Amino acid sequence: MRGAFLSRVSANRIRDGIGIGIIAGAATAGALMGFGHARGATLQPLNAVAHIYAGSRAFLTTGFQPGITLGAITIHLLSTIIWGVILAYVAAPLHGRERAVAPLGVGLLAYLADRFLAPNGLRPGFEELLSSGETIFVYVVLAVALALGLWAAGQRAPRY
Repeated sequence: MRGAFLSRVSANRIRDGIGIGIIAGAATAGALMGFGHARGATLQPLNAVAHIYAGSRAFLTTGFQPGITLGAITIHLLSTIIWGVILAYVAAPLHGRERAVAPLGVGLLAYLADRFLAPNGLRPGFEELLSSGETIFVYVVLAVALALGLWAAGQRAPRY
């Protein structure tokens, strides 16, 4: 029975958060690939995310290698989905200006958590290959994409 574990409201927030996170994941993956393209190695910053399980080999992988690239995309999307679900819960009771600012707060929280709280083995990895400004830009893209995802989630008819 579905209601035994999650209430309908919780299930809807999780569903919204997954959608928000997928939008944010696609946007930030695009930013990472853009920075890689500028260096002549389009997938290298994205592949660096796979350092969590592939070690230093992920930092050196410049092109598509299924074991590295697909794993990096999966980890990256799971991470942004988690931030999307957090945002869906944080923003649910908010209205107006507070709701508009919530994605910026979650984006800042993601940056601070990745930069200062996460141990090296759990950091995204792309920050090792990008400049500080480029890394901050990726998190700005994350915050903007979270905001767009939240807006898109609010455009659907309410589900009861």
